[in-house]
Amino acid sequence: PALMALPDELLEEIFLRLAAAADLARASTACVSFRRVITAHPFLRRFRALHPPPLLGILCGGLIPAQPPHPSAAAAAAFADADLSCSFLPPPLFSRALEGTGGDYNPSHLVTEFAVCDPLHRRYLLLPALPDLLVGQVHRPDIVECEPFLAPPGPDDVGADWSSFRVMYLVRCTTKLFLFVFSTCAGQWLANPVTIDVFRCGAVLHRFCAHGCFCWEVFRSNKLLVLDARRIEFSTVDLPPPPGPDVRKMAIVEAGGGRLGMLTISEHPEPGADHLLYAVQSKDANGTNQWQSKSVISLPENYRYGIMGVAGGYLLLTGYPEDDMPISYFSLNLQTFQVEWFCQTGDKSHFW
Repeated sequence: PALMALPDELLEEIFLRLAAAADLARASTACVSFRRVITAHPFLRRFRALHPPPLLGILCGGLIPAQPPHPSAAAAAAFADADLSCSFLPPPLFSRALEGTGGDYNPSHLVTEFAVCDPLHRRYLLLPALPDLLVGQVHRPDIVECEPFLAPPGPDDVGADWSSFRVMYLVRCTTKLFLFVFSTCAGQWLANPVTIDVFRCGAVLHRFCAHGCFCWEVFRSNKLLVLDARRIEFSTVDLPPPPGPDVRKMAIVEAGGGRLGMLTISEHPEPGADHLLYAVQSKDANGTNQWQSKSVISLPENYRYGIMGVAGGYLLLTGYPEDDMPISYFSLNLQTFQVEWFCQTGDKSHFW
């Protein structure tokens, strides 16, 4: 009875300290007042910010799940039957989705129709087509690559809740980048795209998300292209020189104090002795951007490494063995910097 009388604010602080979403789900079944606090959208946003979802697996022609003894293996097994092919889409949409994932996929093709799918609950949202007025601003022969991705709702999205989101569509042309934005709150595409001249940014590589910003490394320029998803503004950040003569293998992650962190693979001259370098963005006395080296992280021996991506509080690395063995994947916990074997595929084609 005394616990039931605790104010909602104190209950929130108690529930935020639960270790996992499964513990939170069990607590919500204890009583009506617990469920009211736990299912409130503001609380769920806070909990998800502190407890990112587990890293379940790799999407590559289906789900390659986390395998034991990785701590995410049990959660991954629960999604073994998820329809990741999105076969629940109506036939015209499903056939176009297959074209987009098959060998005929052309990254320079300007797509104007999008469906956002939830494969776990077998549902989808068909977006309005990209308006002709927006499409007409892009000179199609100049398109190099198109990249759609999801983003959280913006500060001006009235009525936003935990289920609200935005779709961003980055179109890279030879002279300019175009960013088209759709908001589920507004139910339409923004009237004007955000643009930035390509001479300022060049070709962009893998996309990362940190502290509400999307980041792309700019090819061979020691610069990072940053999109503030709240303000929908582009900027650039200087990067330190790469650790070696080859193309930098790096990932941007969240560091403390709202800063950006950078993990870079340092390839050792001796085969199988690669390691990770961790640096954190900072400002000097004059406000100039700096990167402070923080630590060197050892990686399992006898592999050459590539960066697969960042998700669920982990950095995922591809491990290419020196001999003719299947490719392995390793996860780096971004809180503890612990490296763990994640899974293995039957693929013996080694590219890095």
